[in-house]
Amino acid sequence: MEQDPLDNFFTNSKQSNKYANPFYGVPMKYLPNNMDGMLWWADHFLLRFGFYRTALSRIANYFITQINVDCDDEKSKEQYDDIFEELNWKEVLAEAGINLLAYGNTFVSINQGFDRFLSCPKCGKTSAIDRINNFKFDKGKFTYTCPGCSNNGVHRVIDKPNRDIGKVNIVCWNPREIKLRCEETTGSYEYYWDIPEIYKKKVTAKNDKFFPKKVPTVIYEAIHENRMIVFNTKNFIHLKIATPASLKTDGKAVPLCMYMFDDFFMLKVLERFNEVICYEDINPFRVIAMSPNTQMNNPILMAQDGGLWAAAVDQMIEKHRVDPGSYYKFPFTFEFQQLGGQGKNLAPVELIAAAQNNILNALNIPQELYAMTLQTQAVGPALRLFENSWSCVVDAYNKLLQKIGDVAGKIKGLTPAKFSLLPITFADDMERKSVIGQLVSSNSIARSEFLNLYKIDYKDQIRKKMQEEADMQELQEEEMERQELRRANKASIFNQGGGQGGMPGQSDYSASSTSSPQEVLAQAQEIAQQLFPKDGAERRQELQKIKGQNETLWSAVKSQLEQMDQQGKSEGLKQAKGQQQ
Repeated sequence: MEQDPLDNFFTNSKQSNKYANPFYGVPMKYLPNNMDGMLWWADHFLLRFGFYRTALSRIANYFITQINVDCDDEKSKEQYDDIFEELNWKEVLAEAGINLLAYGNTFVSINQGFDRFLSCPKCGKTSAIDRINNFKFDKGKFTYTCPGCSNNGVHRVIDKPNRDIGKVNIVCWNPREIKLRCEETTGSYEYYWDIPEIYKKKVTAKNDKFFPKKVPTVIYEAIHENRMIVFNTKNFIHLKIATPASLKTDGKAVPLCMYMFDDFFMLKVLERFNEVICYEDINPFRVIAMSPNTQMNNPILMAQDGGLWAAAVDQMIEKHRVDPGSYYKFPFTFEFQQLGGQGKNLAPVELIAAAQNNILNALNIPQELYAMTLQTQAVGPALRLFENSWSCVVDAYNKLLQKIGDVAGKIKGLTPAKFSLLPITFADDMERKSVIGQLVSSNSIARSEFLNLYKIDYKDQIRKKMQEEADMQELQEEEMERQELRRANKASIFNQGGGQGGMPGQSDYSASSTSSPQEVLAQAQEIAQQLFPKDGAERRQELQKIKGQNETLWSAVKSQLEQMDQQGKSEGLKQAKGQQQ
């Protein structure tokens, strides 16, 4: 007769010389045996252990990089980028990721927005429900007075799909509310939403003005018929973590925390014990009593009433709290004792830390990564092991992005594309960047290879450097011109103040009080004739000198030069046309 394996699991009191089964401990009394119970405990662990929630969040967010859109149409690719940004795709992936890690399952639907209208059954006039509030709602029926024919009765509801991406809503469903049917041999699934009672009461409230405008008609029909809603697999996806084949869960995956149930149970026992210590042993119990050395035949003691003595001690304590620096007198000695107060030594700090480390190790999270103390020497192997352990998260993210992209592409009529996250290569990139940096410094490879690691365009940087050098040279030339002008002005002021006349080879453009406009114009024409053949730098330098000494003359000379430049351009244009003819 074949022995049942469970016979070795439970304790058999009939057998002698047999110890209690160590695998059948206290946690076994609370271990759930169905999927709904497992998901309930997963919720409980997520809410009661902050470090566990933080660890899952760090795993979920670690693998979110950037979206790679592979599309043949460039315009469609740009529209896809805008669509994902409008849908806040990083937040969507983070929420889906933490649901996947916490429950082992994540159920996501991409719901297209719609516009609701009320249609009059008599005249057929439609009214947008967002623009009206004078309708009545009861048991899924809309009663409204038609503005066209004044018919006051039940109107027909018309929901028209809206192609606005801003109205697309991505929902991560509560896994406890999702029911499914699975056929293992073919991998066929059907998913249903078991509408919770609290939701039914909320959306079916009589004469509510918010939910009747937003809740899809199919939900009201399901509530009225008391049935579940069937999900459309075209805009619905189920992502899950692999579960051992022997655990039959009817299509859902076992939450990861169930594999660590004993560790969570032990951690909570230690925390409960620590809580008792905090209540009982942190603050000492303080006692004031008569000293045992007090003589019993002391007349003061014999005349002292115990109640009066206790009242005097209470009064002393109260005064001491008001004024800790005060002094008190006693006719006999007494003693003060502190009982307990050893909570710091009794607290199981090391045991709690060990239990947390066991849970983090079971989640394949390096303790240094969780504590943000990861050292450079160990970052490569540790992160590489961490990334490979959670490669299923990246696959789940890519599937979800593809589903979102397919639904959004159909709504907007875009060219189909492939969507995926850029791979996580941080662990390998650190060593690769170090090697490439050494090769660039030794002039063994091109500098562009190093810049490409940081997504920096080499040609663009060369253009920017050349522009910076040109701007620097122009600023230096302008500064030199300003310095020469200042020196020329100083020399002119010195010559005028010393009465020695101008220096040899230096022009005097100072204004004269007897100069008439005709003389100034004649002088300007003469100076312009002299400056016209010179190049731009010499011309600007001389004009700056004129401006410093005589601004009126400078304006006239500048005007003459501009006229001469215009005449030169006109003559050159005429000559060119004559040659062509």
